[in-house]
Amino acid sequence: MNRILSSLLILLSLLVFAGTAFAKITLTLDRSEIRAHETFFLRVQVEDPATLNAGINLDFLPNDIQVRARQEFNNSIIINGQYRSQMGWDFELLAENAGTFTIPALSIGAERSKPFTIRILPEESGFDNPDSAKIKLRANLSDEEVYVQQQLIFTVRIYRSVVTRNQNITPIRVTNALVEQLGDNKTFNFIKNDKSFRVIEQRYAIFPQQSGDMVIEPITYSATILDDSNNSSPWQRSQLKPISLSTQKYTVKVKPKPEGAAEPWLPASSLELTAEWQPNNQTFTVGEPAQLDFIIKGSGLLKTQLPTVTFPMQDGITIYRDTPQYHQRFNRFGVNSYHLEKVVVIPSKAGEVSLPEIKIPWWNVETDQQEFATLEAKTIQVARSQKQVTQNTQQAVVPEQQKPAIEQAKKQEDKQQPVTTDSSEGHDYWKYASIILAVIWLMTLLLWFIKRNRKAVANDLSSQNSHTRAIDETPSHLKSIIKSAAANNAKSTEKRLNNWLKSQANLSHVTNIVQLEKYCRQTEQDPLANELQDLQQALYSADYQKPWNGQDLARLLPTLELDKNIDKSQGLPGLYESRD
Repeated sequence: MNRILSSLLILLSLLVFAGTAFAKITLTLDRSEIRAHETFFLRVQVEDPATLNAGINLDFLPNDIQVRARQEFNNSIIINGQYRSQMGWDFELLAENAGTFTIPALSIGAERSKPFTIRILPEESGFDNPDSAKIKLRANLSDEEVYVQQQLIFTVRIYRSVVTRNQNITPIRVTNALVEQLGDNKTFNFIKNDKSFRVIEQRYAIFPQQSGDMVIEPITYSATILDDSNNSSPWQRSQLKPISLSTQKYTVKVKPKPEGAAEPWLPASSLELTAEWQPNNQTFTVGEPAQLDFIIKGSGLLKTQLPTVTFPMQDGITIYRDTPQYHQRFNRFGVNSYHLEKVVVIPSKAGEVSLPEIKIPWWNVETDQQEFATLEAKTIQVARSQKQVTQNTQQAVVPEQQKPAIEQAKKQEDKQQPVTTDSSEGHDYWKYASIILAVIWLMTLLLWFIKRNRKAVANDLSSQNSHTRAIDETPSHLKSIIKSAAANNAKSTEKRLNNWLKSQANLSHVTNIVQLEKYCRQTEQDPLANELQDLQQALYSADYQKPWNGQDLARLLPTLELDKNIDKSQGLPGLYESRD
């Protein structure tokens, strides 16, 4: 049995190791639309230098694809400040016939690729007789009918078999549409019957902005070529001949948004929502912020089309959002756009807390139906703050051996009745005791009134320098908070104030700044509460544009009144309630 288990473990380890080795070899093409008789490049990229040194055979290519050239590459590039190596081989290939060709899984050394498919389209029309023209101009559309704001790919190709000079091509002009060029021009060769054309390809993504007919105006290509007609004398110098070619005018039908389609209107080929905690093993504690990276990725959409998502209000958490970043990239399928946003999530209660589900409607242009990109609800486990844990363990405990004596004494106290006597001495005793107590009570009341009046007079006389005296009487750890606030240092003020709150035993229900703000509002200290709210917004709100000014907070902190008798039976104050 042990041998069997050992063999299974070894086999499982080999399978895991083999799985990590798979797909390290990647195969890519230089462009998406490839036609018969056109050259194209296949890149085979590896990760291990030993694989590059092992070399590669050509038997992995289908027989119907010719290899015109092969070149090894080994480059170092910098991505996000880090050096990365790119190594492998570039193959220039040519297919004379249309079809779909599959390259099986490629194995070189310890690396392996996945099967790879190459689709060859029929050759461009008008090339039955390649000698009919020395320069040709072609254009085509990916679709003849699209929805409003849906991506349309427009491709222009210039074929030339002679050397040209003074080349010029007019820019694309489209009515009521946004146009983006998809990367740089592609160059390759068209070869047929030993006749070779050099091809320049331009691709555009067009986004119509209103329904109806959209017109793509003709594009004109002009250049000069050498005139080598048979009528010219061999003794004469060749003359330059101007040429000019134009594409046809294209009219595209643009359909309006379908009835019943949800808002926002996002016609795309795909839409994805992802969210990742930073770091991935993030832990959650009451009052401590956690970062969530939120990403929207859309294919066939401009970055300006990506929506702004509203996070629903949820009990137990508050969410602060940074300013979103938008990017767009161009590939063989058109435009890919990205919405990147850093979100700060601050739990306000311990236990299980749920982050709500987020759904974005989008219209799938490939299936022509409504779909939803969904980010499922997440449940996180929130731990209590260290201060709450410490306070719960410091509750007074009565030893078991003392409980009977305490209960007996309490019963005797409840049953005790005042004793009456008929003696005159007893009556005199209670009479004198009552008089003495009354005199003491009256003297205490008089002293309280005198002290109160003196305090009011003193406060009036010292109103101009009360702030200075308050700071002088403030403990040193609170002085450091006031100093940070006076220096307009929001992060330092938040850190020092949170540390100070954790050391205040008489504020057991307050563990962070937002709970302190709630406490100040409960005790009618609204000016200080407003300054604490302004500090939180400066730290976490993306809409807070002005520099934070902590002068008022520094002035008000020494006036903080700690009311030990405030009602705590209702639990912790609501953390991060919605604010206008």
